[in-house]
Amino acid sequence: MKQVYNALPIWAQTLAVNFASRQNFRLKYGGVFRGWLVDLEHNEKKSRDELLHQQQVAIRYLLEYAVEHVPAYKGRSPEKLSEWPILEKREITGAHLSDEFQPRDLMELHTSGTTGTPLTVKFSKEYHQVEMAFRWRHKAWAGVPFLSSSAYVSGHPVVPPMQTKPPFWRWDRYEKRLLCSSYHIDPPAYAAAFQKYRPDFIHGYPSSLCQLGLPAEALAKTGGYKPKAVFTASETLLDHQRAAIEAGFGAKVFNWYGNTEMTCNIVECAAGNLHYRTDYGFLELLDDGTMIVTGLNNRAMPLIRYRIGDRATAKAGACSCGVAFPLIERIEGRVEDYVRTPSGRLIGRLDHLFKDARYVKEAQIVQRQLDEIIIRVVKTGPFDEAPVRAEARQRLGDMRVTFEYVDRIERTAAGKFRFVISEWR
Repeated sequence: MKQVYNALPIWAQTLAVNFASRQNFRLKYGGVFRGWLVDLEHNEKKSRDELLHQQQVAIRYLLEYAVEHVPAYKGRSPEKLSEWPILEKREITGAHLSDEFQPRDLMELHTSGTTGTPLTVKFSKEYHQVEMAFRWRHKAWAGVPFLSSSAYVSGHPVVPPMQTKPPFWRWDRYEKRLLCSSYHIDPPAYAAAFQKYRPDFIHGYPSSLCQLGLPAEALAKTGGYKPKAVFTASETLLDHQRAAIEAGFGAKVFNWYGNTEMTCNIVECAAGNLHYRTDYGFLELLDDGTMIVTGLNNRAMPLIRYRIGDRATAKAGACSCGVAFPLIERIEGRVEDYVRTPSGRLIGRLDHLFKDARYVKEAQIVQRQLDEIIIRVVKTGPFDEAPVRAEARQRLGDMRVTFEYVDRIERTAAGKFRFVISEWR
């Protein structure tokens, strides 16, 4: 099917995109979606105590349901979640599917993550609408109501991989979305497309949006297009990326953390704080920040006390936005995306190395040996290594730093950018 689509002329590809969107629209936005949208908004007005009580009730129901209907959990006690073992990705099998559902009736998503372990996640058509409700509620936090127009710069395979000239996007009139390819980053072309379609918000990978922001800034200074908000997802949002995106598009960035396993949802509010939604999942943080998550709403494939592979840091207190969901200080991304020092420390958030660097379009850190990191740089001018070396010495000690200058940073098969790649074992 993909080969047939790629061979079609642009007008026919647009028809195909809209035909698929029309079919999917009914699956995504039915009565379940609208009911949950109302309920989620109501939850945002509850106190912290009310939210945590609601969560405990949901956990108890989930455990009782799992013990009765999910073969992998048979014989467990529904009394205490903390006594259930931590679930690793490699341990997930068909035995984690509920016997209330026929596998052929379920939808599915696939993920391999950075661990290289493939996983197929199954969920019902009803739960698909629940997921959409959570996504649109987050958009509402930025003042963007349901079915506002949008541009999505992510892994959508909407144009053939070998295409070299724009347009690198297709218009979906049913959801009013400009579906853009993150594999074909052409800043001037995308800036012109945003000017033409003027989406209310932009959503995409931070690494892609970071590259697209500067032409938009130039247009904005002459009365050009500016979105109401920018949403980032699917990659760790680095500090320098946030700054570049907000400067480029003249709009606040709202970060979204989710996962293909649909077990945890952490979202940024207008006050700039990250909130973990207790109505989506239950989050446990181990001493080193490792996230152990339990999805509360996907009955077809409950993942209970699942090691998702990411790290986060909790934050005390309440938020000025008025929403009582617990706060998260930061999300640090994949456990694998850390540099390990000879002393055994795991170091993350290494975008700080580039705080004083100039003429850097993109950079990537690769560790192949315990005492050395390689920094790949796509430079735009006379890049000076000294400030980066000085920061690396402060953060990493006496590790060797080697620079490689490249024309572009390779993306994963899904079009995502990995800032740190650890190949040392």
